[in-house]
Amino acid sequence: MTDYQISRLDAGHAAEIVDCFRRVYGSSYANELFYDEAALARALAAGIVGSVGAIGRDGRIFGHMAMTRHPQAVFTELGNTVVDPEARGHGLAWQVGSALSAWCRELGYRGFLHYPTTDHHIMQRRSLERGFETGLMLGYIPAETDGKVRTTASALRQAATVVFEPYEASPMVSCYLPERFAGQVRSLAEPTGLVRTWLPVENRAQRGHVDVRRFPRRGLERLEVRRSGDKLDAALNGLVSGSAPCQQVDFLLDDAAVGLGVELAVASGFRFCGWLPGYRATDVLRLQRVDEQQTDLAPRLESPVARSLLDHYLRGT
Repeated sequence: MTDYQISRLDAGHAAEIVDCFRRVYGSSYANELFYDEAALARALAAGIVGSVGAIGRDGRIFGHMAMTRHPQAVFTELGNTVVDPEARGHGLAWQVGSALSAWCRELGYRGFLHYPTTDHHIMQRRSLERGFETGLMLGYIPAETDGKVRTTASALRQAATVVFEPYEASPMVSCYLPERFAGQVRSLAEPTGLVRTWLPVENRAQRGHVDVRRFPRRGLERLEVRRSGDKLDAALNGLVSGSAPCQQVDFLLDDAAVGLGVELAVASGFRFCGWLPGYRATDVLRLQRVDEQQTDLAPRLESPVARSLLDHYLRGT
C-alpha cells in the first residue's frame, strides 16, 4: 500500500489512533492518553488534542502527530509522532507534520514547542533547521519499550530536548527572572528572537498555589507552581520522597516571588532543566531531578546548546 490520505482526525478516529500506537509500541508508549479510547475521544472533541493522521485505503491510521492545546497557553505543543513500520519510507512523518503545522497557524498560534528524543539524532538535527533548543529533559523517556522504535540498546532512561519553533514574530512579554538561572535563560532566549522584558524578582511572602501532576507510564511527577508560597515546601517534600525516577518543577514566570520558590527547589536537589516560552499564559522555568542510577547521563546530543545544558546539569548548576 502506497496511497495515504493526510487528514485532520476527530473523535470518531480515536479507536484507529489507539490501534496505531498499539501496533507500533505495543503497551510501552509513555503517554496514557493514546491507550484510552474514551479519554482520547473526549480530548479530540474538546479540542484539547488536535490530531493529523495518514489514513490508508483500508481505513487504518499509519502515521500520526498531535498538538496539545493548554488553556491560555501562548504556544501549542506538537508531538506524539508515530509511523507504522509498514508505511515507512514514504515521508509520512513530514507530511503529517506539515499538515499539523498548518492547522496550528490557522488557529492563530505563532509558534510551538516539541520534544525530540536524543535517541533519534535525525529528529534532533531536523528540529534545529527552524527551531531553537531551550531545554534538556534528562530521564524523560522510559527505558521500557517493545524495541520497535528505539535505536539504542541502553537499558537506561533517555533524554529529550525542548525545542521552540516560531512561525512569526510574537508580542513582547514581561517575565520575572530568578537571579540563580538568569544567565542560562537569557542565553537560551536571545537566539529565538522572542522579545522579553526581564523583571527582578521580589522577596515577599504570599499564599502559594501548587498543582501536582503524575504520569505513571512515563515515570514522571511534576509540580506546577503558579505562585510560590506557603504550600511549596510541603509539595516539594512530597515529590522528593516519592519514587518517580523523573521529577520536574515548573515555575510560572509571571510570579513576582518565583525566586523564593526556585531556591527552595534547588535546596531540595532540583537543577536547571529549561526555559519553556509561552508554555502557559506566561513563560515557564523548568527544574528537574532524576534518579541517576536509572538515567543515561551521556545522551547523544547534536548541538552545542544541548551539550551546554547537560554540562550545567552535571556540574549541579
